[in-house]
Amino acid sequence: MFSVFSSVGTILLTIFIFGLLITVHELGHYLVARLFKVGVREFSIGMGPKIHTWNGKHNKISLRWLPIGGYVSMVGENPGDEPEPEDAGKAGLNTKPIWQRALVVLAGPLMNILLAFLIMTTIVIATPSGKLGSTTIAKFMENAQTNIAGLCENDKILEIDGSKIRVYNDLGYIVALRGKDPVDVLVLRDGEKVLVKDVQFPSSENDGIAMGDMDFYIYPLDKTFGEVLHQSFYWPISIIDMTVESLVRTFKGEYGWKAVSGPVGVGEQIDNVINNSGEFSDTVRNLSLMTVLISVSLGICNLLPIPVLDGGHLFFYLIEAIRRKPLNQKVEAGINAVFMIILLGLMALIAFKDILGLF
Repeated sequence: MFSVFSSVGTILLTIFIFGLLITVHELGHYLVARLFKVGVREFSIGMGPKIHTWNGKHNKISLRWLPIGGYVSMVGENPGDEPEPEDAGKAGLNTKPIWQRALVVLAGPLMNILLAFLIMTTIVIATPSGKLGSTTIAKFMENAQTNIAGLCENDKILEIDGSKIRVYNDLGYIVALRGKDPVDVLVLRDGEKVLVKDVQFPSSENDGIAMGDMDFYIYPLDKTFGEVLHQSFYWPISIIDMTVESLVRTFKGEYGWKAVSGPVGVGEQIDNVINNSGEFSDTVRNLSLMTVLISVSLGICNLLPIPVLDGGHLFFYLIEAIRRKPLNQKVEAGINAVFMIILLGLMALIAFKDILGLF
């Protein structure tokens, strides 16, 4: 009961991870805004009441109590914003060309994705030789189904169901998401490409979701310089693909309410990683991989064309570019207010669900 709250360390680590990702995200907005000489009033990490505020050279820097977000308060964020007395000499965002405003908005999600690449490169470099997984079948498990379907030892898996398999994470997530149904598998066998049709993986159920399971072991990779570059580049891309596909499946209704998690649910998963990873090095690696996943998810989700999210701002800019004038200020403000209420309500429901799941 209350596993996520069983350790102060877990709580602090969860806050640190979210704080890092939020800081990096808002730093992206901030740096590009400053690059285009947009006036910044406040750079805030966290939401809600202030813990402390520092007066920087160009703007205030605040730390707030709720580690569920952050913001960069800019002059002229909305089309009708008027400069305040302290904004004298500062250019408003609403005075900048659409392409500059769009880059200011894009910078946040892109910084999260860039952070994922940097963390992944560090993970790959730090992983001992022999612990990087390949995509080549080494041995089948007892009573395996996929070898009966036509897969063989030493097959290098190139594609599953038409999706490219570039790194081990591609293999794991595509089997998990699609392997519950028969799939076509393209392999490299004895130097030739062979298409094995209707391969059925074993499946299991987790939180009401049917997932495919791998029933074979794979060979480890030699950690050459080229392999480090390959793994560092394609693992984050694989996680981006996985995040997008999972979102699509969520909107299609394939995943139930149990599959949705907020900060509390993520904290519980972090607690599970800490308690079940074994050696300290494995714990650090698994927590780092989880940070990569959360960072990519944060970046991708923020790009959804939903008002109050970064993608919503981009959508409004697109409408402005097409109409050659911004939306009516009251209409835009009303849409943002409605979606803010919906978003806050959804966050509260998810948090309540996650808290109940701790008992």
